[in-house]
Amino acid sequence: MVLTNMLELSHGYASFLSIGLLAAIWSASSGFVSLMEALSIAYGVKDGRSYLTKRIIATCATLVAAVFVVSSFALWNLGHVVEGLVTKDFRYFVLFQTQWRFARWIVSFVLLLLGIDLINYFLPARSRPWRWVTPGTIFVASGFAIATLGFNSYVAYGSNVPKIYGALGGFIVLMLWIYAVNLIVLIGAETDTALHELRGGAGA
Repeated sequence: MVLTNMLELSHGYASFLSIGLLAAIWSASSGFVSLMEALSIAYGVKDGRSYLTKRIIATCATLVAAVFVVSSFALWNLGHVVEGLVTKDFRYFVLFQTQWRFARWIVSFVLLLLGIDLINYFLPARSRPWRWVTPGTIFVASGFAIATLGFNSYVAYGSNVPKIYGALGGFIVLMLWIYAVNLIVLIGAETDTALHELRGGAGA
């Protein structure tokens, strides 16, 4: 929806897309700066890094996040292509379709866990050991999937946002989705912090 609206607004002007892309990277990195500060608070540390350092980390995080998004789209689109090619040559294509869709969900979930781990490892102003799976990570990944499916169903069946706001409707939905995802990430960080403190208190 967002990409379609960007193309409609640009009307083929490459300069518009270039300026819009730079503005999007700057805005997204600003969002990552805010997320860095919020995660530092969630982990109970004070963020003493300079503005330049935080901006560089946030810009790198934005580009990495873009790679993850493109990889996710490529995974799903490639999955549909492979599914179409293979099912032409196999009689029992129903079983293959089920297994292939399940495999795509597993790979997507693993990519999601990796992205969450990278966020929790690099963004807060706190050195913490690398952990693939934590209760907070599971919560964030599950909440991410539920929020995405919920927003998708809302936009597809129960929303008049695209009709009311036109080209801006996609951006409004995207901002609401980003807000929900960031809230889920912070709740996951608070969950891991609380569990860590409880284990520390129990050990003491």
